Amino acid sequence: MDLKTRYTGLDELLSIIYGEGVGLSTLLGEIGFERVRVEQLQNGHREVVVTQFLDFIHKRLTSDSGKDTYYQILNRRYGLDGEPRQQLSAIAEKYDYSPEFEEILHRCQTKTWQTELRKSLKYIAVNQLGAMHGRPAREYVEEKLERLSSLRNAVEFTRLDYETRRKQILKQIQADLDALDLEYKPVMEAAEENIEALENEIKTDVLLYGESVSGGMYRATYTQGRISWDNDGITRYAESHPDVLQFRKQGQPIVSLRVLSKD
Repeated sequence: MDLKTRYTGLDELLSIIYGEGVGLSTLLGEIGFERVRVEQLQNGHREVVVTQFLDFIHKRLTSDSGKDTYYQILNRRYGLDGEPRQQLSAIAEKYDYSPEFEEILHRCQTKTWQTELRKSLKYIAVNQLGAMHGRPAREYVEEKLERLSSLRNAVEFTRLDYETRRKQILKQIQADLDALDLEYKPVMEAAEENIEALENEIKTDVLLYGESVSGGMYRATYTQGRISWDNDGITRYAESHPDVLQFRKQGQPIVSLRVLSKD
């Protein structure tokens, strides 16, 4: 087994899952291990951590997909077993199975996968560091808690200062907006009143003119009133003047169905 091939393959797989440049060391830093701890793992128990981490990935992918073949494809593609990596065409031929490689990677890139891998790696690394060096000194943790308290207090002070200044700025802006409303509101209201009055005058003029008129961006359209007849009156009139019925047109009857409501 070539350990360099194995480590390089794992780093490449992690960069695909989490983004370019995220290898094992970077991921350990992101989940809470300071540089000295990462270096201790790299120097002392790196192989154990990598082996257990790959075992978790193996079991998780097999459980998720129901196929051990998925992990074997990743294994051969990235050399996770320390053996020379292979091209996808050779892997598919070997296993007589050719799933979409992107499908396998897509499974590993889901938020659930990313979260579970981080959690698994953290516990693996904690166990190994505990076996190597035991617990950190109580004073060491207390000192970090003090630093955290100071940082939180500084952030809270900054936030309160921000909120105070923000309120002052908004108060000034609101005062400016109120003054602007006071200045422009009567002008706009007067303009709207003038527009409404002029529109009414135009409508009256077009009624008197009797035709549509265009001007500027507007067209005042004149439409004759709709002519309607008193059907009952015409029917009665036709009783004594049947000749008027020649002008009566009646459409074809239609039938429609509807469901009666049950009261």
